[in-house]
Amino acid sequence: MDHDQDQDQHAHRNLEVVDNPPDAAGESLTDALRSSFRVLKWIMAILVVLYVFSNVRRIDTHEQALVLRLGRLLPGVHEAGLVWAFPFPIDEIVPLPTKQSNRLPVESHTFHRREDEKTKPLSFISRGPSSGLHPTLDGALLTTDAGLVHTQWNVTYKFNDVAGYVTRISGDKVESAEELIRTIVETVGIQLATELTAEEFIRTRVDYVQQEMRRRINERLAVVGSGLDVTLVEMYEPTPPIQVRRAFDSTQQAENYKQQRIRAAEQERTKMLSEAAGASYPRLIRLLEAMDRGGTDEETIEKQRAELDRMLLEEIEGTAGRRIKRAGSYHAVVVSRMETDIERYRTLLPEYERDPFMLLTRLWEETKQQIFESPGVTKLFRPKGLREFRLRIPLDPEQSRMEESRRLQEQEFDGNKVRRTERLVPLGPEYD
Repeated sequence: MDHDQDQDQHAHRNLEVVDNPPDAAGESLTDALRSSFRVLKWIMAILVVLYVFSNVRRIDTHEQALVLRLGRLLPGVHEAGLVWAFPFPIDEIVPLPTKQSNRLPVESHTFHRREDEKTKPLSFISRGPSSGLHPTLDGALLTTDAGLVHTQWNVTYKFNDVAGYVTRISGDKVESAEELIRTIVETVGIQLATELTAEEFIRTRVDYVQQEMRRRINERLAVVGSGLDVTLVEMYEPTPPIQVRRAFDSTQQAENYKQQRIRAAEQERTKMLSEAAGASYPRLIRLLEAMDRGGTDEETIEKQRAELDRMLLEEIEGTAGRRIKRAGSYHAVVVSRMETDIERYRTLLPEYERDPFMLLTRLWEETKQQIFESPGVTKLFRPKGLREFRLRIPLDPEQSRMEESRRLQEQEFDGNKVRRTERLVPLGPEYD
């Protein structure tokens, strides 16, 4: 028993001897571990700092940003500059290009172009009538006259309520807005095409189509509270199916020619009426049309006649006005002469009743004297006793002028035409 206790004491002394002496390797290991722990602490601290500031984002001048905290929208819109939020997944910064116009091409209503046709202008693309349309590749709009129209749209939009867009529209990316607008454009285009003919949709009412598309798209965007606003809708390359475009263009050319002739006729009509009656011709035409329709009210008819007389005498200009004025002047001259003749007749009547022969002789002598004293009258005296006396009388100068005019007119006249280019024969002041 004592022997065992001696062995235990001896072992304990050996252990003490082993623990007490300094160990250089252990100390080095301890120092290395301590240094590693210090570096790790700094790395962890840096990582924590980086994590805390990991959700710092710079917002451009054309953007606005919102912050979502645990999926819920925080109040306030952040403008351009630095925006800080708690790290993800606590906070999320949602920037949107709200201060710039975004363009979205929509090609759902146009035909599919093959690889060799993508770089060609529309006018250089041609297909045979037998090629037809592929229902899964070619898009088109059906118009009210059962025609087909291909078209493409360029939609310009912007965000006018970024908070409304983020809270009401599924998704927080621009792609969600574009998908929404594209869907509405396709629907509104189909609806609008059913109200117009192919000709109106492609050519005659293009401005109306673009404005109406914009109005209806904005109405639907406002209904869902999208926070989006379409500022411009452009329709480009509207065309009937390529297979029938040539026939369609021929019809359009004929229609254009018809409209040109109508406009030319209207311009000629306006010109002729302006030359005939001056600037008052529209009122004169309305008055004449009212008189042609007639009426049962005698007072109204008399007022219309009085107004017509007043306009003819006071307002009407142009050729008709000049002729009316000349006719009025001529009428005044004729009436004055007639009144003079009547007065002279009344003066000479008593003398005629006393001695008719004497009055007629005196009047005849006065007439001969007026004729001989008139300028341009040539007087010839026949010698007494001459049995034969011949006079060579030239043509009247006025008659010679008229004959020369007729001769020139026959030279200028072209028998293949239905009218002369110029009126060469004078008709006199009454009919000028």
